[in-house]
Amino acid sequence: MAGPVTALVVDDEEMNRGIVAGHLMRLGYATVDAADGAEAWKILKSRRHDVHVILLDRRMPGMDGLAFLEVLRGDPELAQIPVIMQTIADTSSDVAEAIQAGVFYYLTKPYDGELLRSVAAAAVEDYTRFKRLEGDARARTDAMGLLQSGCFRLRTPRDAHNLAITLAAASPNARKLTFGLMELLMNAVEHGNLGIGFATKSRLKASNMLKREIAARLALAENRDKHATVRVERDAARITYTISDQGQGFDWRAYLDMDAARAQDAHGRGIALARGVSFDDLQYLGCGNTVVGTIEIAKHRDV
Repeated sequence: MAGPVTALVVDDEEMNRGIVAGHLMRLGYATVDAADGAEAWKILKSRRHDVHVILLDRRMPGMDGLAFLEVLRGDPELAQIPVIMQTIADTSSDVAEAIQAGVFYYLTKPYDGELLRSVAAAAVEDYTRFKRLEGDARARTDAMGLLQSGCFRLRTPRDAHNLAITLAAASPNARKLTFGLMELLMNAVEHGNLGIGFATKSRLKASNMLKREIAARLALAENRDKHATVRVERDAARITYTISDQGQGFDWRAYLDMDAARAQDAHGRGIALARGVSFDDLQYLGCGNTVVGTIEIAKHRDV
């Protein structure tokens, strides 16, 4: 991201806005604040290109958090800005309602500053990666739209990045598909072939050591010949992406949907995002080292 990260803090309590802004300033973020959803929407319309994350209180007079989200998601240019919902409500129905509205980061008050900074950093990292992928996808040729079938191999995160951009171009919803493909391909490399589990990845991200650990594991003799594969099949009705790795699999059921606990983690949302945003259907097979994502072409022709 070229300039400083800017966070929009939306809360009807002035003291809360100040506390949140103080925590974010420790990350080097600039902040702008609003007392309700209506004021926040005015700010966004005037600053379309320089708000990178939104800290949103759920319960506010006037336009509350969910009403603001509905307006936000209706604007294609602004809909991808990550939103961190802050609330004192933590029932499963409240969390499910927010997730259905497009919230993949959730903080239940009271929370400490370290948790806020961790979740905000994760949200900005995801958004930055999405924008980079989106820009790269626009630069690719339309030739992938002619693809009928193909098999591809990947080994590294860079391979995953390049393949996500290239293979998404075969689909009419390339913009949304790119991010979901990237998540699944990175899972095949990191979690599948290299055996970096959820807890280990959390620790490595917290210490900023994830890239170094990936490089070290890729260099091990036991991993040098490991590859993940992607098979693409396209007909008049659908495109199917089948991604397989050489790992032992995992309990994928826990990651298909978002819940309150994982919404506060620094990672672990990729499969739920891919299932809910990128693919029309997502199915894991066997032990979990093969996943099949399907795009129904007719649903996306006019998107």
